[in-house]
Amino acid sequence: MPELPEVETTKRGIEPFLEEKSFVNCITNNPSLRIPFDSNSFLLIKNKRIKNITRIAKYISIGFSNNSRLIIHLGMTGTLRVSDKVISLKHDHIIFGINDGKFLIYNDPRRFGLIKILNKGDEFNLIDNNGPDPFEKHVDAEFLFQKIKNRKTNVKAILLNNKIISGIGNIYASEILFDSKISPKKLANRLTVNQCQRIIKSSKKVLNKAIKAGGTTLKDYFNAESRPGYFKNKLNVYGRDGESCKVCKSKIKHIVQNNRSTYFCSTCQRS
Repeated sequence: MPELPEVETTKRGIEPFLEEKSFVNCITNNPSLRIPFDSNSFLLIKNKRIKNITRIAKYISIGFSNNSRLIIHLGMTGTLRVSDKVISLKHDHIIFGINDGKFLIYNDPRRFGLIKILNKGDEFNLIDNNGPDPFEKHVDAEFLFQKIKNRKTNVKAILLNNKIISGIGNIYASEILFDSKISPKKLANRLTVNQCQRIIKSSKKVLNKAIKAGGTTLKDYFNAESRPGYFKNKLNVYGRDGESCKVCKSKIKHIVQNNRSTYFCSTCQRS
């Protein structure tokens, strides 16, 4: 699933092609996404100037001159690309024509993503219920400590809880905990303020490195230029069970927590 770095990379990829432009038409090949796409809602944004393109957690938000918004979530396998012409590939479900003759194309083989057009002032609970992501200014050690000090779940589950910290998925949760030298088995209510500080610092460090590498391609993810992400080459623990730790040479371990795979080094991650 595309996580924060992949979504940020995609956002940055489409941004230069959309700023100050407008959408002039919409081709709906298959509206049956996670939330069915309402093609009639396109009238809200048709010919309206695009003011900004932002990322909210794992969502891309395109804002228009009339304060309406186009919300995009890539789901498990979704991608966005900008093309000079429409050469429909399999799973090109929604295509937006841009006023300069180019096209913004949403492709999603498994159709777990969504595209939602919101009018000014509309609420959307999938975004509104998200917590802040690690890059927001008020997200610091004290913020995280107060959120988790009474929680008895493991710290890995905390990082995957978008109501607490948004944008971190399974790959980066394992990588963040390795970088912060904290065991994924540790209970959240046993974390100290200092350990929370290490987690926030590692979150920013790992996610920034992944963004610079264009994200992580394990199977399905490609950026707005249809290129894979190369952070896979820099993964320290995820998907490396049985291989040697790059720091201490111990074997990387694999366990299942809350039905999700977790990878870690029991030597480096003792705290």
